[in-house]
Amino acid sequence: MVSIQLLLTRVLMVLVFCAVAGLSGHAQTWPTRPITLVIGFSGGTGDTIGRPFAEFASKQLGQPVVVENRPGGGGVVGAIGVSRAQPDGYTIGLQAVGPMILRPIMDPSVGYDSEKDFSPIALLIDTPNVILAGAKFSARSVRETVGWARQNPGRVTVGHPGPGTMGHLAALLLASDAGFAGNYIAYRNVTLLVSDLLGGQIDVGVAAYAPQLKATRVLAVMTAEPVAFLPGVPSMREAGFPGVYASTWFALFGPPNLPPDVVEKLNAVTNAFLRSEDAQKQFALLGVQALGGSPAQLTKRMIDDRVLWSKVIKDANIKLKN
Repeated sequence: MVSIQLLLTRVLMVLVFCAVAGLSGHAQTWPTRPITLVIGFSGGTGDTIGRPFAEFASKQLGQPVVVENRPGGGGVVGAIGVSRAQPDGYTIGLQAVGPMILRPIMDPSVGYDSEKDFSPIALLIDTPNVILAGAKFSARSVRETVGWARQNPGRVTVGHPGPGTMGHLAALLLASDAGFAGNYIAYRNVTLLVSDLLGGQIDVGVAAYAPQLKATRVLAVMTAEPVAFLPGVPSMREAGFPGVYASTWFALFGPPNLPPDVVEKLNAVTNAFLRSEDAQKQFALLGVQALGGSPAQLTKRMIDDRVLWSKVIKDANIKLKN
């Protein structure tokens, strides 16, 4: 008579074999039907990058990658949708640092945990923030701006694209590092911010780079090294403030527990897209930098940003609600 313990052992071995066989079969067959790419925004950089990526991935994977825009809550609606999707590889999401890192810090009730509720796939691109000067502001550099702000506590007016945005946090990071107090003004969009900079209504602006910002006086790009699409504009290291860096990244995620073979295939497709000639040309026009790399690199970027911006948000007591 077969003992109960031996019977249980055999059952367990069969289950393990079936699981391994299932994963192997999945690896060989996925994808067999269209894939939905959820973009948490309508228009903007996410859409501009996401649609060419979807077209490229469709050719690489042999199945249509269909873009589905789910705007709302600054990317929150799209993020929730991906976090609750089936982990079969047929729903993936393109998201930004805002909804993935910043929003959960400012609003713990946001509806997801970015550490547990997603499978990181790959970084796509990032857009560096820039420091802009108003038409009537006398400072010609970041050092001069900081010097004036220190001599006139609370008087320097700093425009940004809204509470809790990367532009807002980047401005706060600069003020904290440089030791000055500012008067922060939120704008509904970058167009209004640019209008007031050109009209001289505010002294300084901080926002993620967009081609329309070239109309203003760009004092520095908030990166360690200069960027090719802003020739002659110093980096923060060159401006004398090493370590004050800020950028808005976009990355590809899946639902939690996405099969490793799916993650591997999507990561390879993402990196191939970023290396493609067409993508490189588009990035140069948009003023974005290709990132790529492994899922582990995306995870590390998320951890590092969570540590950095948690302190900035806590010190400024920024809280948002859905």
